[in-house]
Parts: sequence; structure tokens; C-alpha cells
Amino acid sequence: MKNLKKAGLAFTLMISCLCSAAVTVLFLTYVGRTARIRVENQYTEPDYVRYIGQGYAFDTVSDKTNLLLTVTDGDLPVRVHIMTVDTDKNTLDILDIPPDSFIIADGFTGTVREAYSTPVYREIISRALCLNIDGCMSLDNESAGGVGKLLGLNISYEKGKRIASGGFAYSKGDEDSVFEYHEYLAKILDKIYGLGPAETFTKLMNLIANRFDTDMTVEKMLNALSGLCEVKPKKMNIRIARGCPAKFGDGLIWCLDPVLVAEQLNEYFRVKDTVYLPEALGIPKTAAGGYPFGDLKEKVSDII
Repeated sequence: MKNLKKAGLAFTLMISCLCSAAVTVLFLTYVGRTARIRVENQYTEPDYVRYIGQGYAFDTVSDKTNLLLTVTDGDLPVRVHIMTVDTDKNTLDILDIPPDSFIIADGFTGTVREAYSTPVYREIISRALCLNIDGCMSLDNESAGGVGKLLGLNISYEKGKRIASGGFAYSKGDEDSVFEYHEYLAKILDKIYGLGPAETFTKLMNLIANRFDTDMTVEKMLNALSGLCEVKPKKMNIRIARGCPAKFGDGLIWCLDPVLVAEQLNEYFRVKDTVYLPEALGIPKTAAGGYPFGDLKEKVSDII
């Protein structure tokens, strides 16, 4: 009898494993590939990973969806965005975070670019901004450059890739380069609104299936795209995380201003009545400098 029970348990476990494997294979076939595992040879688990494991998070009851979108050149991020869709107000706010932004988060100190090489990139950004992140996506600069062409913009793949790759423009204070990228992004968003979710997904399906790294299910991606398509360009905004360029060693970094970034997050990226003070953010206090992009428009309908 005991042997029969053991055999039955083994058979049940085998069937369960086979079912799980089948579901996994189907998902990977549709999406194309799983998120990359970015693990360093030596890594000490920071405190906030334990906090998350214990149920600590920045969840609030909200109609806002916060997505972390990263464009890479090789293994390094060149564009980093928090994209916040408010399905109640039908608004989209994009926080354009310079990859050279210097942040701290319980056990991590460095730039956003350096955070990307850790296995807890999403958690570091979430903790530094005190903002819940609902999904994480990344794609390479070649794919980002091809999005405009696929959606019908009059732009070559080569030009689109060059525009998407200019992630050092922020710390260099290169306003023309930053504007060129925001214009490209604004035209893409305007096109997505005009096409609608079904046609947009059809045009980008092959790219999404084969070139996106994501921790989101297909259903979540479709829901996010559907919510985005409901937002009119005049209610879309691209906002650079406020700060200034600064020398650091032999290079340049982007020094975020904790007061100004806190104001941006509280006003546009958090739900009503949810406020985090500057000192709660993972942004060190530094000597203030002049913000170099004050002349750039933020509303998508004005940019295009």
C-alpha cells in the first residue's frame, strides 16, 4: 500500500511538472524569450530585497500603471523611462531618467547604468523613487530605432537607432540631442494613439515577440497598450528627471535634485494624496547646479 501511495505521488508530481513545463514552453514560444538574467559573479543581497520578500512594497490602490522601459546598447542602458498610465484620467506621464543618474538604495550606490547590471535593477529603481513598478521591459537600440519605421514614420532604421542611442546627451547637456529623441518618442506615441491597440500590436507583434525582454505576461502587455492608446497626445507628457550634469572622477554623471524629483513624482506619478518627502528618495544631496533643459517642451502635442 505504501509503495502504491509513493508511486501515485510520484506520478502526480510528474504530471504537475509536465503541465508546468508545457505552459512555460507555450509562453516562451509566444513572447520569444525570457528576461535576461543579469547576475554578477559576486553579489551581496541588499536589505531591500529582504524587505520585498517580507511583503514590503510601494503598492497603493490606484488607477495608475507604472512601467519601467529600458533601451540598451549592448549590455548598457541608453534610455530609461518610467511610463505611468492613469486609466481614470486618461493621461500618460513619462519620466525620462538619464542613465548616468546617481542613486542609492540600501546596499547599492552608483548610477542607473550600473544598477542595470545587477539582478535587482527593477527593485533598485523602485526603491530609489519610492514608486511601485508594475512591469519591466527592455529592448535594444536597434529595435527601438525600428519602432518608428514599423509604425509608418518617415524615418530610416539607421537614423532611428542613432537617435535612440544618445543616452550620454543628458550628462553632456546636449539639448539638441535630447530634443531629437523626445521628438522621435512623441511621434511614436502620437502614431500609437492614431492606430489604436489592435493595429499597433499587429505592426509590432514580431518585434515584441522576439526582441523584448519582459517580466510581463502577454495579457498585461495588451492591457498596458490598450490603456496607452486611450490617451490623447495633448494628455501625454515627457518629463526629464530634474537635475544637472556634474563631473565625477574622469567622467560625467547626472545629479538628480531630490526636491525637484520628489515634486515631479508626487504631482504626476503617484496617486492622489500619496506623498514622499525628498529625504525618502534614494537620491543623495549634492551641490545644486543649473538644469540645462528648461526650454524643452513636455507635452507631446507641443513637441510634435
